[in-house]
Amino acid sequence: MNAVLHYFQEMGPFVLLTVPVWLLARTLWLAEKRQSPRTGREFLLALFVFYLIALASQTILPLPDFRQGLRPLLESARTRIDTQFRINPIPLRTIRAFWHKGTYEQNLINLAGNVGIFLPMGLLPPLLWERWRRLWKTALLCLLASCGIEFLQLFLSRSVDVDDVILNLLGGLLGYLLFALGRACGLFSHRRA
Repeated sequence: MNAVLHYFQEMGPFVLLTVPVWLLARTLWLAEKRQSPRTGREFLLALFVFYLIALASQTILPLPDFRQGLRPLLESARTRIDTQFRINPIPLRTIRAFWHKGTYEQNLINLAGNVGIFLPMGLLPPLLWERWRRLWKTALLCLLASCGIEFLQLFLSRSVDVDDVILNLLGGLLGYLLFALGRACGLFSHRRA
């Protein structure tokens, strides 16, 4: 459980720095559009923005040093592809390894964590925007976001794993399932968002 707390502590500063920027930007945007804020929607929108910042803080930050240009990053990525260094293109290889040999904490972080970190990606967009209320659209959003993160990690010398994509997509689908169940039970309004 200490590792889970560690991840939340790492996310905290990024999210806290975003709060005043978001509040100012959103207030100015609403004022320019002459719209009155709807408390529930504004809360969900802020939650989604803070979630995206937290997700980025754990997957693609810190960004590499670009002072030497893109060439070293591209060469490093090519070398990694050629050698398969910290790259797993085989579905379920990592999942099986953790399932059979991982400790409880490793399984919690790597398996449950990869599912859990994408649950909001499947839940919040359908709550906020009508166009994401179809399962296939939300699944595609989750798949593209996860593939995008894995692609960027290739250039960040972080592990690149197809199993992360599988687990992220599963998390997104679980998030969408929560949305669908909530909507069926009348917890979420059917109004146009």
